[in-house]
Amino acid sequence: IDTDQIKYIEADSNYSIFTLKNNEKITVSKVLKDYEEILPPARFQRIHKSTIVNMDHIKEYSSRDGLKVILNSGESFPVSRRRATDFFETMRRYTTIQIEK
Repeated sequence: IDTDQIKYIEADSNYSIFTLKNNEKITVSKVLKDYEEILPPARFQRIHKSTIVNMDHIKEYSSRDGLKVILNSGESFPVSRRRATDFFETMRRYTTIQIEK
């Protein structure tokens, strides 16, 4: 799978479900942790025990009713309190990189 095509990855027991830009879903028999370790951390952030998002597809984040990210497609996902600090640090680095481009 071309990483540019990945919007997000969700956990489903011992499987991972990739959702691509064209909304195609691909189920793979590996856990999220495996992908968390191999995907580039500057672009892919684990925001919850069950979700990894591609930073390129985040439109905004909101702290109203709990922290969540909203993708360009309108889909939203919660950011766990445990992962919030990492999310903000990655978001800060990501936006700095985008500004420098």
